[in-house]
Amino acid sequence: MIKKIFVAMFCLSILFVCSACGQTDMKSLVSRNISEQTSVYFFSNNQNLKVSLSSGQRELNYRYDGVSDEKVDFALITASLDGSDPQVCQVVIDGKQSDVLLEFNYRTGKHVADLQTRLMGDESIQIYYDNQVADLVCQQFSVSAADAIEIACEHLQSFIQPLCDGENFHGECYLRVMDELTGENNGTLWLFSVLSQDGQTRNVIISTSQPVVLADDGKDVI
Repeated sequence: MIKKIFVAMFCLSILFVCSACGQTDMKSLVSRNISEQTSVYFFSNNQNLKVSLSSGQRELNYRYDGVSDEKVDFALITASLDGSDPQVCQVVIDGKQSDVLLEFNYRTGKHVADLQTRLMGDESIQIYYDNQVADLVCQQFSVSAADAIEIACEHLQSFIQPLCDGENFHGECYLRVMDELTGENNGTLWLFSVLSQDGQTRNVIISTSQPVVLADDGKDVI
């Protein structure tokens, strides 16, 4: 009897280890196939000039096709300005000023510009536009980008695992910040998306303050 118990415990331990290894491999594949990942996020403290700045890495040839290719650094300014004409603002990062052309994005209804660099979160950033100045403050989320990816992988395991094929991942993922400039009225949240190569998608919204999934387009969460 004792021998049978030890054999059963050994088998269970093997299953646990294999399951853990599977999850680790899945998370590793997901991390290598993120076509856009915001790592740091700044927001303006000037309510008269609402500006955000998200920075990280994304695809060089940006397209939704279920394949994650070569990555480049990005620092995307999003501003809520009047009209749809291109606008010029002055961006000052750690004392270095440059003129930046903000172009209107008809999909989001906001003006945007990519500084094509990667910010670390400790920079001093000001944006000047139309006699207004926005001091951008880096938001320190309790749930980091890495935390959000891990939470999403665990929550979407049944969808993501079939996309894993050895060292290949048959899809691409996105991790973005949702805020009032992107139409989110409930604070600042993480949005994690998965697009498979056959066109299937799943999206989950994750809190930036607690390690919980707030919404899932595949089922009710809360």
